[in-house]
Amino acid sequence: MIGRILRVLLKAEAMSMMLMVVAVQILTYGVSVSLQDTDTNRFFAIGLAALVIGLGLGKAQVNGLRSSVLIAALGFTVTWILGARLAQPLLAFGSAVLSTFPDVYAALRYKQLIDTSAILETWKVVSEASLALLTRFQSWTIGLDQGLKVNDSLIRSMIWVLTLWLCSAWMGWFAKRRIAVTALLPSLVVLTLVTSYSEYKVESLWGLVVTLLMLMGVWNYRKHTQQWEKSRIDYSDSIRYDNSQAVLLVTIAIGALAFITPSVSWQDIVDTIREIRANQTAEMLGLQKPKPTGKPSNVQRPSLPRDHLLTGGFANSEKVVMTIKTGELPAVPYQAAITAPRYYWRSTVFDNYVGSGWVTSGVITQTVPAKTPLIPGLLNGYRVVHMNVEMTEAEGRIFWSGILFNADVPVSVNWRVKPPSDLFADQTALLQSDMFAAISQATAYQADVYVPTATAEQLRNAPDQYPPEIRDRYLVLPLSIPRRVRSLARDITNGISNPYDKAKAIEAYLRENYPYDLEVPGPPEGGDVADYFLFDLKRGYCDYYATTMVVLARYNGLPARFVSGYAPGYYDAPNAQYVVRELDAHSWVEIYFPGIGWVEFEPTASISEIDRAGGGTPQAEGQDTRRSALGLLTLFRFEKILTWIAPFAGVVILVLLYFILVERWLYLRLAPAITIDRIYQRFYRAGRPLAGQWIHAETSSEFLRKLSNTITELGTRSRFVRSFEKTIVNANLLTELYHSSLFVSHQTQKQDAHIAWQTWKRLRIQLFFTRLYMYSRQITKIIYKVQA
Repeated sequence: MIGRILRVLLKAEAMSMMLMVVAVQILTYGVSVSLQDTDTNRFFAIGLAALVIGLGLGKAQVNGLRSSVLIAALGFTVTWILGARLAQPLLAFGSAVLSTFPDVYAALRYKQLIDTSAILETWKVVSEASLALLTRFQSWTIGLDQGLKVNDSLIRSMIWVLTLWLCSAWMGWFAKRRIAVTALLPSLVVLTLVTSYSEYKVESLWGLVVTLLMLMGVWNYRKHTQQWEKSRIDYSDSIRYDNSQAVLLVTIAIGALAFITPSVSWQDIVDTIREIRANQTAEMLGLQKPKPTGKPSNVQRPSLPRDHLLTGGFANSEKVVMTIKTGELPAVPYQAAITAPRYYWRSTVFDNYVGSGWVTSGVITQTVPAKTPLIPGLLNGYRVVHMNVEMTEAEGRIFWSGILFNADVPVSVNWRVKPPSDLFADQTALLQSDMFAAISQATAYQADVYVPTATAEQLRNAPDQYPPEIRDRYLVLPLSIPRRVRSLARDITNGISNPYDKAKAIEAYLRENYPYDLEVPGPPEGGDVADYFLFDLKRGYCDYYATTMVVLARYNGLPARFVSGYAPGYYDAPNAQYVVRELDAHSWVEIYFPGIGWVEFEPTASISEIDRAGGGTPQAEGQDTRRSALGLLTLFRFEKILTWIAPFAGVVILVLLYFILVERWLYLRLAPAITIDRIYQRFYRAGRPLAGQWIHAETSSEFLRKLSNTITELGTRSRFVRSFEKTIVNANLLTELYHSSLFVSHQTQKQDAHIAWQTWKRLRIQLFFTRLYMYSRQITKIIYKVQA
């Protein structure tokens, strides 16, 4: 009895049904666990019902259009009944209608009125419930259209019910056609979108992929057996077991590959979608929010980043914030007048000016392990500086100069534009990466940074063709900026065509005409910071200077951004370190030069101008640091490449283990006669393309003769005659063993099975290369014909 049940369950039709039920279960489970405050109890039952209806329509051979209309109509009806809780009212309405049937005859014969009060009463309940649901649905759609968040658990439950209904019915309808990818594609898309947003139970997506692969194997097997039966081709029952082995092997291999291969691009796409309007829509659909990542809030209050230092009384504070050692200059026993390299210590970079202050556009948070390069490449025209930072207390961010290459502590990096994932990207692409901040609570860390070495002459000779990504982000200004600001921007650079000279003219104008002053009020409510500073206040501190220079630069076609952090501080020669205090809190400007990148400018009058004459920069230590950075980058690239290769290597190892150990055990564990039969069936399928088309009542001897003739013909025109002769010898030996195993009088021994197995190992490879040679000759003939 149990054996009969197992035989029924192992049939292709039964297995495909079970796999589809599993697929529905995985789909509904993956969606359910990603939802919050949503009734998911009926999801699986609804999906199962839709699957059965789709199967029924497919078996009834209803065409696609009619099936689609019917499935959609049933889905909307079922969803509406469940949403409005109309099951009981509709049953009551139907009962009321049925109860009037006995009165119909009397009404027609004796012209009596039928009492319809019960019908009207029950219909009133149905219509009121439907109207209430319609009102809720309209409120939800209006909120979605106008950007208002309406969290209606009933409406979103209905939406998910309808979605799962359509996916499951689609799956059932295409099951008749046995197209696995098409059948499960909508389910895969839905589950991918849901799990990638919520990041809950992502393994359910992997489970659905594995189910798809198994379904492809089962349906492919069933398709071939039906074709053989239709053509009356006899085939061995062992094909079922061979096919099962192949399907399991391929499923395990590809499933493992899909599970362990890292995702790159898709996550970037999802993060980008989240930055637009997806958060609100996802919340209205009940999707759980991803785990907190430290990302800045999407709702930001425009501000001047260093304004709190004035209002909090920190502008003149001598309190030490941090000390930084770069190792470029040796310590001296006294405080000498040493000209140390000049660095700015950045913490945040803003791109979006909104008139009343600064905000950052959407960011993508990436958690970067310690000692991992953030920029996958070395930059020409930059030198690598090693920073050793000791902070007095954690500020929640790390500080660096130039471009951050790596840090020896884990950081959460907020990217506006992530560096390309190409490990060998060109410098133009690398320079377009754009970081808002690097989040960390570390109070001591080491970091390697890229510092530009461009001189004034090199900047002056830089081209002015900016990449579209830079133009689109860093030339944008609000329309509300007064006209007098635009007029002044043109006047300052009148007659100047070179971008660098324009930037220096703007910098000099602000430094020379506006005195530095900490005793200033904030900008007026609703006013423009740059306009207020230029024409009303006419004095100010670093935020005013930097903001105004960015506005004037952008009006002159110079991509510019606002940077906040700390000024260089003072250089402590005896300890060979930079000492940064609270009074060094600062904001400055960076302007983009093609081929060079972002370059610092100092418009604040109280701080000396940046010298770009060239020379005087320590290089010896920098070369050592560059070699260290190159070594780290090489190791990083190796690890990345190894990460990608590892899954393929794992698959190769699994395949080798199968052919070396598992397959041998699977064959030789059986009775010798059965082993030889299965090996011969494998040989028959591998040699069929060489033997030509099958003919009715073809015997194994006839098959061998046709196969040998083809191989002999190929061998006479090849330099590998000996190899082809060995192939024929092995084919004859395996066929003889097969013939011997068929005779009852012959007692097949285990030694015979071992010989058959060893012969097949050699013959399999020989047949593979013989077929390749045959196909190559056919392709060559086609090419000759085309050329002729």
